[in-house]
Amino acid sequence: MSLSFFGQVAMLARESFNKRSELMMGASALIISSLAAWVIRYRMFDYYENAKVGFFIVVCCCLWMGLFDSILCICDARDVLERDKFSGLNPYSFVFANVVWQAVHALLQTGVLFWMTTSIIEFPIETKALLAPAMPEYLVTLFLITFAAQMLGLGVSAIVRTSQQALTVAPFILIYELIMSETLFGLPDAVRPLRETTIVRWGLSGLGTIFDIDMLPWKAETSVKKIMRQVSYQVTGQVNGEVSSSPVGGLPIPFFDKLIARLQDYITNFPLNPGVLGVNHNLPEYTATAAYLGHVWAVLGVLALAGIVLALVGFRRTVEIR
Repeated sequence: MSLSFFGQVAMLARESFNKRSELMMGASALIISSLAAWVIRYRMFDYYENAKVGFFIVVCCCLWMGLFDSILCICDARDVLERDKFSGLNPYSFVFANVVWQAVHALLQTGVLFWMTTSIIEFPIETKALLAPAMPEYLVTLFLITFAAQMLGLGVSAIVRTSQQALTVAPFILIYELIMSETLFGLPDAVRPLRETTIVRWGLSGLGTIFDIDMLPWKAETSVKKIMRQVSYQVTGQVNGEVSSSPVGGLPIPFFDKLIARLQDYITNFPLNPGVLGVNHNLPEYTATAAYLGHVWAVLGVLALAGIVLALVGFRRTVEIR
């Protein structure tokens, strides 16, 4: 007689709570979250670059925790599953039971990451709400990123036959996610569409959209403005010095003070082409609208669904073949 869906969820819960791996999962989430938050806490929202790197690290934490939490859950129990299939194991019920249990894990890991980052990092309080207040949006996005990573790991775990194979594949998945997300550097046009398949790309877009990081100043802009301000003071100071040392230095010159002030203001606020500085404040992946955030959440959901389908197909095939 086969176990029902809820019976298999209950069985997974009992087996998991009897393992020390549950405690290790919570401890690793706490350590990873605290280290990441401590590293990126300093002036994270002062500049666009700081916010992008900070959220990239947060997304990588979600990817790491989710992937390695689920990538062994099927292949590690392959022999037991092979035995249980003769006692009525339903592959669909088993996979969906794992999906539910991994969702519980994702919620716990996300809660730890949310708590640590919001406790250590000073988030902007004036962020406008899109679909909900910023902090609930942030929590939901973290959960979707982690859950999508878990479903990717679940799919891999169902396809491979041993835990050694799964751990061999995992680094390649991480490399693909980090490189093909186009976060670290640009991609050739021929492979650029592949970035749409990465969890990192959509996770970073979601977090950047919530906090509208596209509107933050770039470091290049700020540095150039400081340089222009220094140049304006030097130029106007030199002009003042030349006039003072000239034969008419002691005579008042009409409108001279206003002329110097205008010269100083013009140099300080000289209109610069952002493209020359490599600055772009119209990045489509950070469109701060409710519609775009909903689109990002939907794509993360589709990526999670793709992992579930992969797990169903892979699990049924590998169990039946052996």
